[in-house]
Amino acid sequence: MRKVTFVCSGNTCRSPMAEALYRAYLEKNKIEGIITASVGVSAFSGDCAAPEAIEVCKERGVDLSYHRSRRLNFEDLNTTDLFVCMTSSHSDVLHRYGKRNTVTLSVPDPYCRGIEAYRACADLIEKGFEALTQSLLELPEICEMSEEDVPTLHRLEKECFAEPWSEQQLKEELNNPTARFFVIKKEGKVLGYIGANNIANEVYITNIAVFPEYRNQGLGEKLLSHLCFVSTEENADFITLEVRKSNTNAIKLYEKCGFEKVGERKNFYSNPTEDAYIYTLQ
Repeated sequence: MRKVTFVCSGNTCRSPMAEALYRAYLEKNKIEGIITASVGVSAFSGDCAAPEAIEVCKERGVDLSYHRSRRLNFEDLNTTDLFVCMTSSHSDVLHRYGKRNTVTLSVPDPYCRGIEAYRACADLIEKGFEALTQSLLELPEICEMSEEDVPTLHRLEKECFAEPWSEQQLKEELNNPTARFFVIKKEGKVLGYIGANNIANEVYITNIAVFPEYRNQGLGEKLLSHLCFVSTEENADFITLEVRKSNTNAIKLYEKCGFEKVGERKNFYSNPTEDAYIYTLQ
């Protein structure tokens, strides 16, 4: 599944219209694999959609009377594949959170400008639906590891690590109730994966790897963010891992995602022998 989140200021005019109209577009065209949401960067939670927004959607056969506004939150930041922002000021907010998976529609705020301004906004929003859908369907998606993924993940392990996991070790995690293993794919092709174990609400990352040809595309951050969200949903106390002291790229990724160095393990790694840093996210 890919998730698109529409973003405006108060989540009462543009973004709820965009979400409702786009959901209707997906249903009409029988497009599956995309889920929708809408938020405001400065919203007051619980407000109804503007009456004009409700009326314009009703004219187009869409019910918006159910909508209640909400503010951008942690879940949105860590589960959204693409943010569709109404203006550049909204994308600027997401960029400050380190999110670059944004597009901007340049839809002006219709508030207090009459129903014709709302109709014009809806027209601008709907014009981009076909291109938006194509972009979403081309994005990688994250799913739980399956048995058919194991041979490819074993090959990835051999490419990335001096002591790779065997196919048998990976298969055993499929039936391990503490295992949290996720694969990132594009058009069915495995690009990378992350593995961890949640033991008594303490999450230990054991594997994270991306094929060399797909690195520097934000896939590692996407995998790590997904695991962080899943762990939060499971009320985990912390997430922790070890990393080679020389693996500066991985260390930058962990620190970007909020992990902090809390200790070292002497001679933890072999082939070659090297100390490990312990990084933890509370």
